[in-house]
Amino acid sequence: MNLVRDDLKRLRAPFALAATLVVLGVAALVVSSDYLDAARNAQSATRQGRTAAQDRVSKVSEEERDIRDNLKYFDQMRTRGIIGVQNRLDWIEAIAKIKNARKLFEIKYSIEAQKPLDYPGVVSNPNAEFVVSRMKLEMMLLHEGDLLDFLDDLQAEGRAHVNVRRCTVTRTAPATATSLQPRLRAECLVDLVSVKGMKPA
Repeated sequence: MNLVRDDLKRLRAPFALAATLVVLGVAALVVSSDYLDAARNAQSATRQGRTAAQDRVSKVSEEERDIRDNLKYFDQMRTRGIIGVQNRLDWIEAIAKIKNARKLFEIKYSIEAQKPLDYPGVVSNPNAEFVVSRMKLEMMLLHEGDLLDFLDDLQAEGRAHVNVRRCTVTRTAPATATSLQPRLRAECLVDLVSVKGMKPA
């Protein structure tokens, strides 16, 4: 019995040391687990920050591209004459050029002064005022294609957006007529839409 008690007394210190080591080991595991979680959280936050920064850089680059495209489009519109006060003499020259190039018959027209565009849903703003000049057009035609070609060429002039409000085509000569003479009369109302006082966005 004394031997067992003596042995237990001698083993008390190693048991205490072992228990202490176990407690320290558990504490080390808990602390290392906390450090690992903190490191993972920091890594995740860094990754998210990097992704957010990349998104911001991409957005800025996209906005820069949009600005460059808008400026390019603005310059094209300004060069073509869609922006600014319309010069009626330009329209007179353009119509005369189309008539001669297409060898069209008689063309009569009158162009009203510019006024604010009154289309539903179109709203001007301080940087851009949409305006329209209404043109009353009367043409003598060999066939319907003469009218379509004229309107296409007028749009191609690029000085405004050409919008046909209405057109009436009536026959003036029999379809069987053999001489080269007008067979149709077209009466149209055409809007010449442009932008006044536009500034690049």
